[in-house]
Amino acid sequence: MPRIKVEEINRPPSSPAPEVKVANVAGSKLKFSLKPEILKKIGDRLSSFVVMPQEVKFQGEDEDETVILLLRRHVVTNIPWIIAAVLLFLAPSVVFPLLFAANVLPALPLGLSFVGALFWYMASTTYVLLNFLYWYFNVYIVTDERVVDVDWYSLLFRRVATAQISKIQDVSNTIGGVIRSVFDFGNVHIETAGELENIEFEDIPHPALVAEQIQDLMQAEEKEWEVNP
Repeated sequence: MPRIKVEEINRPPSSPAPEVKVANVAGSKLKFSLKPEILKKIGDRLSSFVVMPQEVKFQGEDEDETVILLLRRHVVTNIPWIIAAVLLFLAPSVVFPLLFAANVLPALPLGLSFVGALFWYMASTTYVLLNFLYWYFNVYIVTDERVVDVDWYSLLFRRVATAQISKIQDVSNTIGGVIRSVFDFGNVHIETAGELENIEFEDIPHPALVAEQIQDLMQAEEKEWEVNP
């Protein structure tokens, strides 16, 4: 199959949006294109919506495959555990002294209080670290050849589901609720052919744009097969 590869991304000083140069490989006259709305949202690797990320690799990636989008859950979805973490860190210095003063909890020796607070902060730090890792390593990837869903469960276990662009039958997106509508995040459902597993991108930013980009790749793949069956 003829390959299509992005050569470079340049951001001219006079233009807020980057220019994408696309090269046709192996003599193909077809090329995929990135939607202008997506090009305006290029972010770094720590963001939830990364366009054309550099040095991103995944299991099963072809040598000449191009990663177009790297997606994570919208940062707003982190707010619940961040609030919980703030309360956990405030508890030993604010909440517990109030409970002791009100005789809700019995007074403890100084040494025991110090050890208890130390373990409390260690557990709270672990809670924050695990939640951040879960958000950072649970990613969704769109390339010029496939879509990839990486589910990270722990340092020792992860699950990777992939679907070739040519095997995708339908793509749809949903945004429900006030918060999702305000911050523009939701789900993208990817239906695959035959017995292949369907793939769900959950709580990602700009789901409509992502769905449209995947549909553009599907159309480019169909045209490519028409020219080079």
